[in-house]
Amino acid sequence: MILATVAASAQTTLRKSVTWQNIQAHPAPLPVSGELIPIKSNLDAASFWSVGSETLDRDFADFEKYKEFMGETGVGYSRLQSGWAKTEQKKGKYDFSWIDAHVDGLIAQGIHPWICLCYGNPVYSDHGYDLNAKLFPDGPIMDGWLKYVRACVKRYKGKVTMWEVWNEPDGGKNKESYPLYANLFVRTAKVIREVDPQAKIAAFGACSPDREYIRKGMELIKEAGGLPYVDYITYHGYWSTPELIIPAVKKLRADMDAYSPSIGLLQGETGCPAQLEYGHAMNSIEWTEYSQAKWDLRQALTQFGLGIPYSFFTMVDLNYGWMLQSYGLIRLNGVKAPVYKRPKFYAVQHVTSLFTPDMKSVEGVQVAGPANTQITSFGLEKAGKKVGCMLWLSASRPSSSLERHLMDIDITGLDLKDPVYVDMLTGLVHEIKGLILYNKGGKLGMKDLPVWDCPVVIMERSAVPFKAAADK
Repeated sequence: MILATVAASAQTTLRKSVTWQNIQAHPAPLPVSGELIPIKSNLDAASFWSVGSETLDRDFADFEKYKEFMGETGVGYSRLQSGWAKTEQKKGKYDFSWIDAHVDGLIAQGIHPWICLCYGNPVYSDHGYDLNAKLFPDGPIMDGWLKYVRACVKRYKGKVTMWEVWNEPDGGKNKESYPLYANLFVRTAKVIREVDPQAKIAAFGACSPDREYIRKGMELIKEAGGLPYVDYITYHGYWSTPELIIPAVKKLRADMDAYSPSIGLLQGETGCPAQLEYGHAMNSIEWTEYSQAKWDLRQALTQFGLGIPYSFFTMVDLNYGWMLQSYGLIRLNGVKAPVYKRPKFYAVQHVTSLFTPDMKSVEGVQVAGPANTQITSFGLEKAGKKVGCMLWLSASRPSSSLERHLMDIDITGLDLKDPVYVDMLTGLVHEIKGLILYNKGGKLGMKDLPVWDCPVVIMERSAVPFKAAADK
């Protein structure tokens, strides 16, 4: 991997987040042992996690103003959009300097960039260069597109190892465009592999995993001999109650297994607003920075429980001109400058520090709570050994409340010698010895365990990377 030489810059001074301070002032009502240790992004470390750096092709954010915070997240990957229209403003003349800055900037932060090839170019047509841009058939536009793809992949070979073909082709008025998409995918994928035989290729970037568009598109890709090019299916998903996505993901996995079990699934983009929005996904809901952080934790750890790598949308707020979108880990002002780190930023740090590549979800762990209580849970295994489970209340979308509910909880399928309680929102590690009713024979019973609509983890102390309270 070739690293860019980047001049050192002064650290940007951010404001304090009042929301984050309030969260810290309201921990779970348990003794505190310490807190999770954040990790830095590292090119040499495997990772399950990605964060979005989308829309830079349309200048909705300024990478130079926030790049210094990227490596603090601990993610291994970041998603870029290639911007044909920004790169080729005169036919046959490519200016990749703007993408160079983003690709090399991410690498310098210890993050692997992956690129979504998407959207049209007004130099060739009026098919649009933004979300819901029309797909194009074979002809002069396709010819120009494929030349651009070839030049882009050639330029970043060795730096970018995964390419995604298009973004939400099933959105807007394109819901029946799957024949055009299948052709576009196969022709684009052939060029990618010709230039870089080792490259991984992701298909669709669909709006949701439950779209019939994916199934119909895959049939046409198969008919065209394109299945060998499909390494991953990427999907998005903006549902106000995150766990509702679970049946759709399981069905998509079963459908793709019929083509090839080697085709991976990736949650390629999803996130939650931090305020009441009037446009884009999950608008007209009174979100807050509290419910945003809970939502992202629930969605990310639901996908982890299903074995699906995940990309948080998005690193910073995006300025569309007509609105300043509030999905960011970092809040921006009207001139695209960072203001403060949202609670979501710290939540991502907690996820990347605890859910490292040697951790995975495992079956055979059951969590039971009071009658008529809906709890989502997944068992956890580290280095081949069961070490705990995660659980949270999931009957409805996340609230803005910081109240925990004291519940009697029974867990079966775990043999834990010295369990602790990890709050994924605060990052605090708590003692639960005084709550344990029994812990024998693979059964763990606890009285008055704080449970809420945000993930908590019960885990063997030795498996938790935390800094003791006395050492802080």
